[in-house]
Amino acid sequence: MLVKKAIVIGLALALMGSAGLACSKGGDKAQTDFPSYVYASALSLDSYKAAVSLPKELTTQMPCYCGCADFPTPHRHLLDCFINPDGSYTDHASGCDLCGKIILDAAALHKQGKSIKEIRANIDDKYSVYGKSTDTPLLAE
Repeated sequence: MLVKKAIVIGLALALMGSAGLACSKGGDKAQTDFPSYVYASALSLDSYKAAVSLPKELTTQMPCYCGCADFPTPHRHLLDCFINPDGSYTDHASGCDLCGKIILDAAALHKQGKSIKEIRANIDDKYSVYGKSTDTPLLAE
């Protein structure tokens, strides 16, 4: 009986983990579940996971090059493509592959131990070919 309970508990925990229900800190936002639009594609899901797991001081110093700088209410930085200023999610990045690719590149560089300045230089170099960026200042580290 004890073995059966352990198996059931183990399966439940595995399912919770694979469904992305584990809590994480990122963008200073606790995460237990995403809105349905986040699951539109693997890129969308991975990018929203990165948005909530990366430090806010990183994501708010990264520009976006998808054109969101020209919105009626312009995005200020990359995090705005995923999370509204009030802390709620926005569906913007769920349908914008460029936002997803930028944040996943930033996450990979962060994992390599690169500084915010190095990550920013890489993002600017790689994505500036797409056009105008958000007006995102790089703060001193």
